[in-house]
Amino acid sequence: HPGLESSFLERSMCSASVLRTALPLNCRINKTNKDCMFVAWDKPENDGGSPITGYYIERKERNSLLWVKANDTVVRTTEYPCAGLIEGLEYTFRVSAINRAGQGKPSKKTDFVTARTPVGMFAASKPEILDVTKNSVTLVWARPKNDGGSKIIGYYVEAMRVPGDTWIRCNTSSQNVPREEYTVTGLERDLQYQFRVIAKTAVNMSKPSEPTDPVLVCAENGEVLL
Repeated sequence: HPGLESSFLERSMCSASVLRTALPLNCRINKTNKDCMFVAWDKPENDGGSPITGYYIERKERNSLLWVKANDTVVRTTEYPCAGLIEGLEYTFRVSAINRAGQGKPSKKTDFVTARTPVGMFAASKPEILDVTKNSVTLVWARPKNDGGSKIIGYYVEAMRVPGDTWIRCNTSSQNVPREEYTVTGLERDLQYQFRVIAKTAVNMSKPSEPTDPVLVCAENGEVLL
């Protein structure tokens, strides 16, 4: 019947449109271990006009052509720990969204990552004093030689009054200090301080750097006193 056929074609085109647009973005591996990887992704920009009800995650080994489903039940969050991996093998992952029309096309696959216990990050170098005023100290330091496999997104800077044993964090967010330089303000004049830095990635933090030598916060007539 022409009418029924036309209606069926319209529904098919609608379904195809939904499947084509419900595509998760920025699929990535956030954390890895010897038998588990945490896969994360962003929601599709377009849900095809039907609410997304969940996601399926698939994995593939480097030397295999076969994509294997990693979750038995629908995942409703945008991160999932894919367990049961074999240490030493390389894996890639992709994610597809589900809505009323069914399972959409998969996301772009992640880079291949080896299942292994992550290497610890090295600490940043001992900070050097660039400038001192009556209430501030400007520090510079070198990046860690090893970031543990994840990009450094910033640093925490900590200060300790000398004598003392309590380190105080100078910045609330590591992303406020994206580069290897920072001016610590609000210090008390004629007191001594030590400083150290901690590198931060999306999944890890380094151990604190070696602290600076004690610095006397005092400057007169433009002179820098260390």
